[in-house]
Amino acid sequence: MDQITSFFQGSLSQRSRVLMVVATLILLPCIFLPTWTITLHAPQYPDGLQMQIYPHTVGGDVHEVNILNHYIGMEEIEADEFPEFRFIPFFILRFFLFALLTALVGWVAIAAIGWIDFVVFGAVMLYTLRHWLWEYGNNLAPDAPLSIAPFTPSFIGGTQVGQFTVSSWPAAGAVLMAIAGAIGPLIVLYEWHRRRSGQSK
Repeated sequence: MDQITSFFQGSLSQRSRVLMVVATLILLPCIFLPTWTITLHAPQYPDGLQMQIYPHTVGGDVHEVNILNHYIGMEEIEADEFPEFRFIPFFILRFFLFALLTALVGWVAIAAIGWIDFVVFGAVMLYTLRHWLWEYGNNLAPDAPLSIAPFTPSFIGGTQVGQFTVSSWPAAGAVLMAIAGAIGPLIVLYEWHRRRSGQSK
């Protein structure tokens, strides 16, 4: 227990601080890059219809997708319907500031708090995405022109909905955030090994 307490009260090495700088450089573009991509494929749409979910809005072929959704009784997809868009960019900025502060100050405790905050945020966002996919696919209007069974698109992978294949995959923003998040455990492992072996850097 004393070793763990001492570990978190210690300072990061120069190499770990450099890694935190790398994390800041990775995180900052995530505010502007798409986080998730949802693509609809069908014979009449050989190139597919694609929606990009950004931290603050939804882009891509949203209008065309909403026209198709009308026929099966699905609600229109509008950015204003997602309250998460109001605070996600600020959370990403907060992670950036945590990483920057850690790089400048070099305290293990700050790095640990920032990483835990990041992991909790990621888990909540994945749960939220799953929730909205369920909401849109299961709350279908009973008087829709076309009647289909309620469905829940996979948030990773493909789902067959009538003649459409709906594919959902992480986009550049999510990939970069995952890479930045992986830096935290790498620093912990490196610092633990460094201190046990008595290295100075």
